[in-house]
Order: sequence, then structure tokens, then C-alpha cells
Amino acid sequence: MAVILGVAPFDRPARAQAQPEAPPARTGDGPPIAAPATEPASPPADASAARGPAAEANAGAPTLQGAAGPGPAATALPPPAEEEPWKKPLSVAAWARVGGRLQNPDAREKMDRLLADGELHLLFSGEINRFIGVQGAVVAQFGPTPTGGNIAGSATLRDAIAKIKFHDLLNVWIGRMIVPSDRSAFSGPWSMVPWNYPGFFEPYAPPLGPRQGPFGRNDGVTAWGKVAGGLFKYYVGAYNLHDSSASPLYTARLNLSLLDPEPAYYQKSTYLGEKSILALGVAGEVQRQGSVESLPPPAMDMPPGVPRKDTYMEANADLLFEKNLGTAGTLTLEGAFYKYIGDFERFDYSYFALASYLTPTNVGVGKLQPLVRLQQAKPKNADPYLLIDAQMGYVIEGHAARAALGYQRSDLSGAKGNALFLGVQLQK
Repeated sequence: MAVILGVAPFDRPARAQAQPEAPPARTGDGPPIAAPATEPASPPADASAARGPAAEANAGAPTLQGAAGPGPAATALPPPAEEEPWKKPLSVAAWARVGGRLQNPDAREKMDRLLADGELHLLFSGEINRFIGVQGAVVAQFGPTPTGGNIAGSATLRDAIAKIKFHDLLNVWIGRMIVPSDRSAFSGPWSMVPWNYPGFFEPYAPPLGPRQGPFGRNDGVTAWGKVAGGLFKYYVGAYNLHDSSASPLYTARLNLSLLDPEPAYYQKSTYLGEKSILALGVAGEVQRQGSVESLPPPAMDMPPGVPRKDTYMEANADLLFEKNLGTAGTLTLEGAFYKYIGDFERFDYSYFALASYLTPTNVGVGKLQPLVRLQQAKPKNADPYLLIDAQMGYVIEGHAARAALGYQRSDLSGAKGNALFLGVQLQK
């Protein structure tokens, strides 16, 4: 089962990875808590206008002309002062997910064991001045391990970002952050309709998709900018800079929104009807000697072999359509395709496609959101992998309070599996 708690604004995925972007605070300006490993930077606090002492003292008072009749014009009161973002205190949020999965890890067609997992994210963000900001996230989690044990509450630093804004056309982020590779990474599991992050075909393995790092994060630098308030955005970056034994990972992404703009660094995979979205994204990655041969364990009387290497490349495209149809509800359609290039890459390509519907009115305290998603991956030397999710979501307070109940059918080159899952997410 899964639960989320959050405070303050924050705008996928990562892979585990996210994240949230995470995603992201509900204002859309913060990160998702990323991708599994993956959704997540945090959004700024609400900026409400602050009235000065003079304005407060005179609120509701009659003008001099109205009180005394004809005469010199009364002195106009100054407009309310807008509080500058960097004069506000540090924004703090707490997000939590708790979930359970009914499936036997040793006999995956049987649903006779309950495996629970969860995570808690503490997110921090603030502006130092009009050009410089800071963002961070610390995450603690628990859950099952491949050996049958349990992660007993490990905590890690997931985001540590110094943000510099030169102009809307040029922002530079430095540190540990979500790799801008696809929409799912920006959104993280926090701001998408499916409970399960895409690409998790094999148990206890990172999700299949663009190369990123644990929970969709990596250490590096990103330059990004936007045009027309976010109708068009670009991202370029270099990552894996903490590892002197490996080449940097270079990425680039372009995003075009044909209806409503998406101004934030992070992008959601659903806006729950608050925006009309028709957005196309394309991205690519390259890493010299990043495709590495997998060698069998060495024999006891033989030294370990030296793996061969080749240049790794990946290209992907994603499309999101979401429309609020008024009294007919909200329709969401999403798809993504990934191509992997390198002599020693296990997979040739992968993709997913989904359709979901959000009811226009509440059923009880929330809206129903049924979903169907198909995922497929093609290994180079085996039959395709297939995952099908059928899920019923319950949206109580947007992304800040929701639950999901669903069934997943898997077929990994003939190895079949069944699973029931339940999750709860909260953000404050």
C-alpha cells in the first residue's frame, strides 16, 4: 500500500529508481519525486499580495472628496505590494506513498503473499534572490528485497540542486536532479494516473526506459529554457559526473505544447482536467562506452573476464492528450516509444499506451478514474515482454490525496504472472 504527505509547492518519476517530480508541487513549479527507479523539485509557496500598513489602515474608509464634497482630488492610495519570492521563508513539503502487492515473488502466477512498501519524501525549496534558488529532497523508504528481506527504513539524499536563472530562455541547474529524458521521469509516480511507474517488467530491476540513475536522478548540470510561457521548452544536460571511471551521459529533450502551456521545469502526466493538453516530446541520450557486455560469473579457477563496450544511445518520443469535456468528464490518452542502440543492450525497443477517464462529479468524497495501460518490450534474443494494468483510481484532492486499486497481468517471454495492488498517496 502507498501513502503521500506533502507541504508547499513542488513541481517524473525517477526512475528507480524517479519522481516526482517529482513530480512536483501542486502549483506545478516543483519537481516530481522521481522515477522509479523510480516522479520529483518543490514548487514555490503561494504568493499572495501583502498590503502595507497605510493600505490596511485606510481599507474601507471614504475618500476625501466623497466626505467633504468638491475640492482637491484625494491622494490615491498606493497599490498593494507584491511579496518577492526570495523574501519568503524556505518552502517545506512532505509526500508519502504506501502500497501493497498481492503476489508470490517465487511463483508469480499465484497471489498468495502480500508485499508492502512505502516511502516518505521531505522536500525543500527557496529563492535566495531573483536569480538564485535552491532545492533538495531527502527520502526514506521500506519494502521487500530480492533476497526476501525488507528495506528497514533507509534514507537517501535524492535532490540537491543549485538553480540559476538568467532569463526564461536560459536556466542552469547544477547538482543531483531528475534527468530530463521523458515525461514519465518529470512526472514521477506522483503526477501520473497509473499507480505503477512504467517500465518495471522484471522484479527488483530498474525500470526499462531512458538511462538515468537511481530513482531517475543523476549528478550533473542541466540547461533549459522556455518560449511563449512554456508552449515550447528545451533541455540539454551532462550527467554521471561523479563517476570518473565512466564517460558522461549526455541528454537533450524538446517539448511542444499545442494547447495550454507547461511553464515549469517539471511536467505532469495528468493535470486532472485543470489544463487542456496536447503535447509532444522527443529526447535522446548518448554515452561513449556506455553499452557494456554482461559476463557470466567467473569460474572458481578462472579470473574474471573483461567486458567489451560499445557506445550507448537511446531515442524516445512521448505524446499526451488531455481534455476536460465539462459534464462529460476528463479524457486522458498517453503513449511513449523508446529505441535502444548499442551492441550490448538487452532490449531493442519498448513502448506503452494508456487511456483513462475522470468522472466530472464526486462519487462520495472523490472522483473515480478508471485506467487501462499496455506495456511491451522486445528483448534482442527472446520473445516480447508484456504488461497489462487495469486500475480504478479514486481522486479525493487532486494529486494531494488519491488511492488506486488494480490488477496487473504479466508475460515475460512466456513466464506469466498475476498481481493485485493497492496504493494510497498523500501530499501536504
